[in-house]
Amino acid sequence: MGKYSGFKNCIFYKLTPWRSALILTLLIATILYGLAVCRPLPDSKGKIIEADLKCYQTIVEKIHAGESYYSAAGHTLRKMGYTTASVFNWRLPALAWFLGHLPSLKTGQILAFILALTTLLLWMVVFHKHNYQAWQVFLGGLIMAGPVIYSLIPGPFLAHEFWAGTLIALSLAAYALGWRYISVISGLIALFLRELSLPFVVVMMTLSCLEGRRKETLIWLAGIAVFGVELFIHWSIVSSLITANDKVLRGGWIVFGGWPFVLTTAQMHPFLLISPSWVTAIILPPALLGLAGWRGASGIRIASTVGIYVLAFLIVGRSFNIYWGLMYALVMPLGLLHLPYVLRKLRQPFQRSFTDG
Repeated sequence: MGKYSGFKNCIFYKLTPWRSALILTLLIATILYGLAVCRPLPDSKGKIIEADLKCYQTIVEKIHAGESYYSAAGHTLRKMGYTTASVFNWRLPALAWFLGHLPSLKTGQILAFILALTTLLLWMVVFHKHNYQAWQVFLGGLIMAGPVIYSLIPGPFLAHEFWAGTLIALSLAAYALGWRYISVISGLIALFLRELSLPFVVVMMTLSCLEGRRKETLIWLAGIAVFGVELFIHWSIVSSLITANDKVLRGGWIVFGGWPFVLTTAQMHPFLLISPSWVTAIILPPALLGLAGWRGASGIRIASTVGIYVLAFLIVGRSFNIYWGLMYALVMPLGLLHLPYVLRKLRQPFQRSFTDG
């Protein structure tokens, strides 16, 4: 994979000059458009995220003190002014229940660190197993250190998206190593913690079905069915707790935020979060191009995962939902590892034309 021997199955194989030119033009145009529409994350977004983390912490502390999840969530959400008239503003109870029954919040952060470090180590094994070059291993290690960095900071481990996004990254690494059942288990745990993991699970199930992996497909399908039961019970309980006085989110979540919103979600990788917004505008399109050229079963899964979230966030998500980007931003920059080989293949049609001429 370091030398990208699988390019014969790549969508960039045997391109004509005009198609290569079109792809490169779209790449440049997307970067320029991103630079035009990108905006620094305002302080208000950081305050919103801090408020959300404080909310989750309060709910976990109440559960630790013996209160039930729905009682703790209902009281805390209403007290902090959240729009509790929507079931989707009540998180699934699994993560809060789990953290609330640990000896302390510090224990939860330690477990988050162990999960993040395990994910990083598995990806390093992937890079070694597939003979990545030294620069790819170094850059890939930096990229996959993202969850570890978040786990060392007080607060992010309370977010459902952190756990789900890290478990998705773990699932993809396990699949790349051939550990399919570990991949399935990790992906389904992510789903049970955060319903935003459903697109990833559907991608994994669909691809396993297309590849004829019947048993794997059935396990994914069974997991989705169990999740459906979990979501139905959760929906039923929350619906019974909603009152006429609960606040309503006006306008909903389908707002067609387009590329500007996608850029803000992509900034949820810690290295991009501390960088100027124009850095993400420059990095995201090449990373997507690199993912599109990453062949093989694991490469297709990573590209499809990032692609489906990018497409979804073109349509769904309010400006205060930027942390949803944790669902894909932790693995998105991996496309940069394959970008040089994609660019080389895009350049070849011009070289052939020049030689033939």
